[in-house]
Amino acid sequence: MSGLKRVRRSAGENLPREDRGAGGANEECARKPGVRSLVLLRHLPNLGVICGAAIVLGTWLSAAANAGGTVRVRVTDAGSGEPLPCRLTVVDAGGELATMIAAKEPWLAYRPGVLYTGSGAAAFELQPGRYTLYANRGLEYGLEARPLEITPGKAVSLDLKLAREVNTDGYVAADTHIHTLTYAGHGDATIQERMATIAGEGIELAIATEHNHHADYAPVAKETRTESYFTPVIGNEVTTKQGHFNAFPIKAGSRVPNFQITDWNLLLPEIRATPGVRVVVLNHPADSHSGFIPTDPKRLHPASGEPRDGASWAIDGIEVVTSAALHSDIMRPYRDWFALLNRGHNIAGIGSSDSHDVNRFILGQGRTYVASKASRPDRIDVQEACDNILAGKVLASMGLLTEAWVDGAYGVGSLAAGSGAEMKVRVRVQGPRWISADRLEIFQDGENVATRAILPAKTGSVKADVTVTLPRPKHDAWIVAIASGPGVMEHYWPTARPYQPTRPDWDPRVIGSTNFIRVDGDGDGKYSSPLDYARAVFNETGAAPDKLTAALGRYDTAVSIQAASVCRERGIDLNAGPFRRAIDNSALHVRHGFVAYQALTVK
Repeated sequence: MSGLKRVRRSAGENLPREDRGAGGANEECARKPGVRSLVLLRHLPNLGVICGAAIVLGTWLSAAANAGGTVRVRVTDAGSGEPLPCRLTVVDAGGELATMIAAKEPWLAYRPGVLYTGSGAAAFELQPGRYTLYANRGLEYGLEARPLEITPGKAVSLDLKLAREVNTDGYVAADTHIHTLTYAGHGDATIQERMATIAGEGIELAIATEHNHHADYAPVAKETRTESYFTPVIGNEVTTKQGHFNAFPIKAGSRVPNFQITDWNLLLPEIRATPGVRVVVLNHPADSHSGFIPTDPKRLHPASGEPRDGASWAIDGIEVVTSAALHSDIMRPYRDWFALLNRGHNIAGIGSSDSHDVNRFILGQGRTYVASKASRPDRIDVQEACDNILAGKVLASMGLLTEAWVDGAYGVGSLAAGSGAEMKVRVRVQGPRWISADRLEIFQDGENVATRAILPAKTGSVKADVTVTLPRPKHDAWIVAIASGPGVMEHYWPTARPYQPTRPDWDPRVIGSTNFIRVDGDGDGKYSSPLDYARAVFNETGAAPDKLTAALGRYDTAVSIQAASVCRERGIDLNAGPFRRAIDNSALHVRHGFVAYQALTVK
């Protein structure tokens, strides 16, 4: 949407997440001492000492309640007519988030200008003036906007209907990375408020991943009357000095893994020994915590995915989208994931929020769509969901939902059989009307093999539904489709700035990606990775450079990158005269593979 204001974020937005929360609110208060920002502080401890403003705040709240007007909102599903948990956003005439006062209810969570209702109903006070109220519910529903004019002592009642716009049949929406102030000790969302945000954003599989703590959201969901909207799962973000890992599901009452272990070869078995655990996900893989970056090129070769330090990568998923920890280069986590896939790892690309907050970072903005047969959000089979995550039958999303099929029959997590010189890759991109997409890319073994511009959708939520014809590889390969578009800048669902920016500019984007579809190019009924082929070629030709590079001509760049890695493992000097000449005289993709490997090798 054009002509609307960009989001103004708080002074603490680029601080490490551990330093946000109450401290971030205090810094904002110091920067803007006006009382409009202080309504947030009602929810935080030690209110009486924050900015020394408790008396001023209390006086303002009392005056506003007398001088303002009441807004009563009821939101229902346009299809079923049932009450619908949602997010309500109120902006003033200047386009800024408005201060509101809401009655304390167990199913509500609110901050300046934003209120989540876990029941579909809310009542709040506004000062006299003109406002716009928005209602939405994650990426699956539309957006409703209503003008408001508040006069003293008058009540305004609104009945809003939100229509489902994105078809997610066969999938459930999961956030695999959820925190609360109650257990994490930072951020601002209490465990009760978290239930309202889970229901209000349409998350159906909610995995509690408090730092080194097993939290059970089920009793609190019942207390807040939101239990019918999602299935809670006990998990844990095992937070170490050398990486953060989400593990789930966890049997209630189980011991907490030893998070003092930093050797991944010992740490990962320790995590898996926790009763119930089936899925282990590496979180925000390119972020620095305690001076450690999991995918630092000194640790993980960015082209081949080989571990440079001997660490195990026996994980089941890796976050490719973490909406509270975005990168200046949104494709960085994808490239690391691609390298691991080419190394032969069976790792799913995961989307999550890592939200600790009610509004500063939106829960479920980054999410994973997991294949499921569930017909009710509160009756999801968690073991089936885990099976499908492990099989790669998931889609990563932040604003867009991207699906793909090879030859009309094989979706994510499948091994696509077939014959003939060509294969057809169909990609469908969905999103609500209030989100747009402009680019579609198809990757094969990590290489971009097709790019299509997505034109603005005139009607409906389908941004693109295209079929791309590609040469069928004569060897096995994997396919991933990624769609992206301009980020949302409006207050009702703003895209966060990069968590650890690497450049001064910011290109906010929404994104949606498939997981891998494996293509059985050699027709043997099983999948072989680029590393598998590279090792087979080396075993066939040995270290004879001319024979090796000639044999690699039958494959693609990814196999050549892995072959360069195999040569390095065997102690071969790729810069020696015979090897250098053989590489220079090889097929273009072979030459590119060896050059890319050497260029990205960090000593």
